[in-house]
Amino acid sequence: MLKIAIRSMCSQVKSTKTPIPVFGIEGRYVSALYSAAIKLKQIDEVEKHIRGLQKELVKPKVIEFLETSMISAKEKAKLLKGVGETTGMPSAAVNFLVVIAENGRLKSLRRIIRTFLAVMVAHRNEALCEVITAKPLDEGSRKALIDALKKFVKGKNIQLTEKVDPEILGGVIVGVEDKHIDLSIARKIQMYTDIIKQSV
Repeated sequence: MLKIAIRSMCSQVKSTKTPIPVFGIEGRYVSALYSAAIKLKQIDEVEKHIRGLQKELVKPKVIEFLETSMISAKEKAKLLKGVGETTGMPSAAVNFLVVIAENGRLKSLRRIIRTFLAVMVAHRNEALCEVITAKPLDEGSRKALIDALKKFVKGKNIQLTEKVDPEILGGVIVGVEDKHIDLSIARKIQMYTDIIKQSV
């Protein structure tokens, strides 16, 4: 049943391999959505609407709808199809939601979306980077940081998210993909405090 539904979601187009491997049942949905969006030339629009959907999935009423057993899978699929079409979702995204609902996988939707967005990062050859500073970066500092990060991620495009946290006092905390580098003054103070405590 799952294989039939995923095949139908892809609208009988030849499968396109995801740029990073995806696994399990959730991976099959992601692969099917990616393949359909590529073949239908909807990939950018699909990503835009999926990102918008991700923001909605944290709302209590939406969570309740996804998890309730009071509404049948068929009815949920019908409702989601209507919402998708009303909001202008491309057909690949609408079909994706319908298949997820019909197969009773809405509780996994947030995880599936996170995986799809990770695939899209790889699709654009991007590296997700987050920088935390005590005050906003000026243009010169931002450029120097991006140049340094480009050497670190070897040829990938940098997708930089900036956050300001006065509590780090100074310096910088950088997250690059799965790596974390804490060069903040607050971290140094904590380190020296720990050394002093150990020596007492």
